[in-house]
Amino acid sequence: MKYLNIILFLLLGITKLTAQKATNINGVTLVTPLKEVSLFKVYNGRLVEIATAMPNSQGAFTFRFIPEYEGLYLVGIGSTQGQQGLNRFYLKGGESLSFRLTKDGYELTGKNTKENQALYAWDKQVANFKEKGTNLGGMSTYVDFFPEVEAFKNRVAEIGRSAKTGNAKFDSFFKTLVDFDFAYYAISYLYMPRATHPAKEDMSDYYKRLDIDLYLTDELLQLPYGDRFMSILVYQKVDLASKPPFEKQVQTISSDILKGQFVLNRLEGARSYADFLTMYERYKDYFSLEEQKERAATVAAKLVETKIGVPAFKFVFPDIDGNDTALEQLKGKLVLVDMWATWCGPCRGEEPYWEQLNEGYKDKAIAFVGVSTDKDKPKWEEYVKDKKLKGIQLHAGPDNGLSKSYRVTSIPRYILIDKSGNLITADAPRPSDPKLRTLLEEWLAK
Repeated sequence: MKYLNIILFLLLGITKLTAQKATNINGVTLVTPLKEVSLFKVYNGRLVEIATAMPNSQGAFTFRFIPEYEGLYLVGIGSTQGQQGLNRFYLKGGESLSFRLTKDGYELTGKNTKENQALYAWDKQVANFKEKGTNLGGMSTYVDFFPEVEAFKNRVAEIGRSAKTGNAKFDSFFKTLVDFDFAYYAISYLYMPRATHPAKEDMSDYYKRLDIDLYLTDELLQLPYGDRFMSILVYQKVDLASKPPFEKQVQTISSDILKGQFVLNRLEGARSYADFLTMYERYKDYFSLEEQKERAATVAAKLVETKIGVPAFKFVFPDIDGNDTALEQLKGKLVLVDMWATWCGPCRGEEPYWEQLNEGYKDKAIAFVGVSTDKDKPKWEEYVKDKKLKGIQLHAGPDNGLSKSYRVTSIPRYILIDKSGNLITADAPRPSDPKLRTLLEEWLAK
């Protein structure tokens, strides 16, 4: 037993040393003009940038790093969002990777590991299918794509078993990867803009027999498209056309870890601290991974300025005559801010209700402040004059501090501030919603 323990200790030491060995990446990009090349790791179904390198005049670039885990890493000139232009490789430490980036993907060059040779063979085999399934545009429709799905599906399992690299971990992972890749490309196709979309009766056999739960598993955390695929799978289960409540969407996922991932994706889009807090308190028990807790804390920190009772952003913007109006000048009144633009259809749809509010509360201690995010200031000036818009009309432009402070990424957005200049809500109901009048009455009485 003593000698067995010594052997195990030595083996653990060897494993640790192997994991700490550096990987050398030598690449050449044939894509011009030359752009910065980035290296990414997969972190819980998303990509996190590790390093960047600028190719030299011949297009050559290098990375040398110690992999944090054995698995997929991505290299290329794409972004973490669409992941177009990014290419994946299997790294564990101690190896050298040689390849060149092309406008159509990548090509292995020189001597590479058996794992990356197997991965490269699969990527080449599925390249056209992936292109159709995950890229915007193109002439493909379900009429030509569905037969490809049916022809390809019967070979997926065999391809998954084809890896014989001598690395048992990779060979097992490869089966999962091929299976998930095919499903991701096939299902993503349904969510891409197309000239024509299939009706339920047009779906081919693969889609009719598809068991979504086979893919809504923790294996998604190992894949660079894991988060995106998770959302698509949920939408496949709940039928978005029926407008299912968020709670129903969450409950379609059996894994608590994936529930946490799904909720966090929604949580990161919260517009105010109050919205964040409501959702966080409801779902916080699903945040079991440290990274999930860190993501939630980061969102909270960014939204803390939207917490009820904190001083509101002290804006100062010019009016139609070029005179500055500051929030400080409006103390003693409730302030309802309307973030809008002349080109925004929903904003124009709210105008009659905005005008009614102005008229109905003209004798009350409320300042109605329209803040335009128009880039074209003369067009805004003309619009305000022609429409004779009520309230205080100010111009902020598209890149302004108020929008940044309250994460205004879509308009119209209504922000309500109390008589002392403190925030009530950074995402108030729209003027067409009776709830706004109720909110105004409540705070007028204070």
